[in-house]
Amino acid sequence: MIALALLTTGLAAGILGALLGLGGGIFLVPALTILFGMPIRVAVGTSLVGVIATSAGVAAVAQRGRGADVGLALRLEVATAAGAIAGGWLAGLVSGRALSILFAGVVFFTAGYLFYKGRRRAKGPEPEQLFRQNYRPHRWPAGLTVSSLAGMISGLLGVGGGFIKVPLMYGVMEVPLGIATATSNFMVGITAAASVFVYYGRGDIHPLVVVPTALGVFIGAMLGVYVLSRLRVTWLRTALIGLLVLMGGQMLIQTL
Repeated sequence: MIALALLTTGLAAGILGALLGLGGGIFLVPALTILFGMPIRVAVGTSLVGVIATSAGVAAVAQRGRGADVGLALRLEVATAAGAIAGGWLAGLVSGRALSILFAGVVFFTAGYLFYKGRRRAKGPEPEQLFRQNYRPHRWPAGLTVSSLAGMISGLLGVGGGFIKVPLMYGVMEVPLGIATATSNFMVGITAAASVFVYYGRGDIHPLVVVPTALGVFIGAMLGVYVLSRLRVTWLRTALIGLLVLMGGQMLIQTL
């Protein structure tokens, strides 16, 4: 029965992770700690495996022209992977309560930034497109710096750093939102793989929890890619902001 509940939870996280480019970890960590009462580090370790499953599911079914910008992803991932390794090491030195508060704080900040950028984009002369091919990423120094921070937070919190990468690529580097989500999902899989072995070595990854959760995440990620191509930019951005606020609030209430 618990395995079925974990499978269902992973399915929902996979759909949302693929839609929003967050890898599913930002939903799995609160769900596993709040609904299943797991210790934060066990939830983070399970989430990292789920993030890898989301990345694989998205890559398996993404259509041509609507997938990840691999060149952009690989450049940013150099900084992200280094940060992820450092974050995985630091997680063993930080208390679970501090990790939960950090998680909530970063999520609230990201939601506010996305709301601000959405208001500015809505005032543009032309309707915003979810996918567009004639674009060029801007502000590379800021992109590399923030990517290293996203990697460190991924290693600390097991969320893949996607909730920073999507706003970074969309709001700072001016990448279309649909491309940003697909690229983020590609990146978070690599980032999670860089730090998951640290959690495995500490004994924070339990196979009976990870297997059904990761299976649900993989299936959900493939369903999420199918739904993504049928959404509008405003719907996707609003859903992202709302879910960030909800998850951050639930984690903060649970901690306090």
